[in-house]
Amino acid sequence: MSYSQEENKPIKQVKEDVITIYYKSGLEFLAEGSFENALKNISLGLSVSKKTKNKSLIAFGQTYLSGYYKQKKEYYKAIENLKKALFYFVEANEVAQIYSCNFKLGQLYSTIFEFDKSLECYFTSLKIADKNKNELQIAANLEEIGGVYLLTPDLKKARINFYKAIDIYKRLNSEKGIIGNLTNLGASYQKEGTRTNNKVLVLQAIHLFEEGLEKTKKGGFEKNRSIFLGNIGSSFRFLEKYEESLAYLSRALELKVTLKRFSSAAHTCNDISETYLDMNNLSKARKYALKAIDFSKDLNIHQERFACYLLSKIEYKSGDFKKSHNYLKNYHQIQDSLFSIQKITKINDLQIQYETEKKNLTIEAQESNIALLASKNDLKNQWLLFGGLGFLALFIFILLFKAKNTVKKEKLQQEKFSQGLLQSQEEERVRIARELHDSVGQQLTLIKIKAQNSQQKEIILLTKNALEEVRSISRNLYPALLKEYGLTKSIEQLITEYEQQTDLIFFRDIDNLDLYFKEHEKLNFYRLIQECLTNIVKHAKAKSVTVNIKKEKDNVVALISDNGKGFVLDESKKKNSLGLKTIFERIKIMDGKLSIDSKINNGTTFLFSIPIKK
Repeated sequence: MSYSQEENKPIKQVKEDVITIYYKSGLEFLAEGSFENALKNISLGLSVSKKTKNKSLIAFGQTYLSGYYKQKKEYYKAIENLKKALFYFVEANEVAQIYSCNFKLGQLYSTIFEFDKSLECYFTSLKIADKNKNELQIAANLEEIGGVYLLTPDLKKARINFYKAIDIYKRLNSEKGIIGNLTNLGASYQKEGTRTNNKVLVLQAIHLFEEGLEKTKKGGFEKNRSIFLGNIGSSFRFLEKYEESLAYLSRALELKVTLKRFSSAAHTCNDISETYLDMNNLSKARKYALKAIDFSKDLNIHQERFACYLLSKIEYKSGDFKKSHNYLKNYHQIQDSLFSIQKITKINDLQIQYETEKKNLTIEAQESNIALLASKNDLKNQWLLFGGLGFLALFIFILLFKAKNTVKKEKLQQEKFSQGLLQSQEEERVRIARELHDSVGQQLTLIKIKAQNSQQKEIILLTKNALEEVRSISRNLYPALLKEYGLTKSIEQLITEYEQQTDLIFFRDIDNLDLYFKEHEKLNFYRLIQECLTNIVKHAKAKSVTVNIKKEKDNVVALISDNGKGFVLDESKKKNSLGLKTIFERIKIMDGKLSIDSKINNGTTFLFSIPIKK
C-alpha cells in the first residue's frame, strides 16, 4: 500500500480527504452565491474522485453539480447530473441517496412541466420510504405528488394525497407539515370553486386557510402566514366581498415585503389589481399591476406575464386599445420590461422615419410649385398637348377603376364561395354524423346485443370498440354537446379531451359565452377554437397551452398561446396552410379580427376578437 510521506496516510485516504475539502468549499461558495468558485471547487473534487474510482464520492460530486445548476436555473443540466449521481448510488447500493435523488428529480421535472416523469420519480421515492417505514418521507412524497396533481389539474387526486399527508403529520406532531398541506388543500378547493362557479367550495377553501392562519400565530410561521392572508383575500374577491378581500391582501403584501419575498409580493399585487378591476377602479388596478411587474422582475416570469394580462384588460376598459393590444401580445412569453430600451428605440426610429418622410414630402411639394411657376409661360402654347394627355390619363383611370372593381368583385365572390363551402361542409358533417349515429350505430348495437345473448365475448369486444370508434368519429364531425350543454362546456370538454389524449398541459380561463352567439355562430366559434388547438397538437411540439376567452365590452376576445417551436408567418404560409386559411375564413364569417404572433423556438399566440351581435 502507498503512503503519504507527510502524514503517513495511505495515498487513497489523502485523495479522499482532498475531495472532501474541495466539495465542502464548493458548497460554501454556493451558499454565498459565489457561483464561479463553487463550480471550480466541485469540478476539481469530482475530477479527483473519478481517479479514485470511488462511486460514492463520484455520485456526491454529481449531486453537488446538480445543486449548482439548479441554483443557476439551468434545470436540464441539473437533471442530467442528478441522473448520473443516481446511477452511481445504485451501483454503490446506497438506498438513502437513491431515495434523495429520485425525490430531487421529481422536483426538477415538475419545475420544467414534465409532470409524468415527475410523478414517476416521486412514486419511486415513495416506494423506498414506504419500504423503510419512514413516515416523514412518506408524507413529504404524498405532499409533492398532490402538488403535481394540483398543477395538472386533477384536483380530486390532489386532495386525496394532501389529506393522507396531513394525517401522517398529525401523528408526527409536525405543525409545519400540517400548515403546508392546509395551504395546498385550500388551494385545490379554491381552484375548483372558481372554475365551476361553486361558492360552497370557495367557502370551504377559506375555512381551511383560516385554520392554517390560526396555526401560524402559534408557531410563528411568518412566511406561511403571508400565504394564508393572500389566499383568503383572493377567495373573498371571488365571493365579491371586495373590502374584506383588500383588507387581507394588504396585510399579506405588507408582510411579504417585510420578509423580502418579492416574488410572492408580485402575486399579491396581481390579486389586489384584479380586485380593483372588479370594482372598476382602473387607476388603482393599474397601479398594483405595474407594482407586480416591478416586484417580479428577474424573479417570477409567471407573475410578470399575468400582470401584463391584467394591464391589457385595464387599458381595454380605459379605451386605450393600442396599449391593451401591446400588453396582451407580450402576455405568456414576456422576458423583459414592456417598455425596454429596445422598444423605446424602435418607437423613436418610427418617429424619425415619419418626420423624415414628412420633410421629404414638403420638399417635393415645394419643388413641384417651382416647376409649375416656371412652366406657366409655356402653358398657352402647349394646351392641346396637355389636353390630349389629360384625356388619355382620364381614359387610363377609368380602365384602372373598372379593373379594380372587377378584382374586388372577384375577391368578394371568392370569399362568398369559401364561406358557402364551409357552410356546406358543416351541413355534410351533420348529415354524416347523424347517419353514423342513427344507422351504423344502431346496427352495431343490435350486433352487440345478439353477441351478448349468445355469449360470444370476442364479437362483443370488437363490436364495443367499433361503437366507440363510430361515436368518436360522430363527435368529431359534429359536437353534439354544443346543443345539449352549450358553447362554454363544449369548449371545456374539447380541452379536456386534448389533455387526456396528449401530454400537453392546459391552463384555461373561459367566461360563460352561451348568451353572446346565435346557434350557427356557436358552431363557427367552436370550430375556430378546435382548429387552433388541432394546429398546436399537430405541429407545435409544445409542453403547455394557455386558453383565455373573455367577454370584453361588445366583443369576445380569445387568446390561445403555446410554448412550442413556432413558425415564420408570411403570405405563402397563409396561402398554403389549410389550417390557417380555415381560421382566417371563419374569422371573416364572424366579422372578427385576428392577430398571429409566432417566432421560431418561441411559441405561437392566436389573438382574435369577435363582435357580439345584438
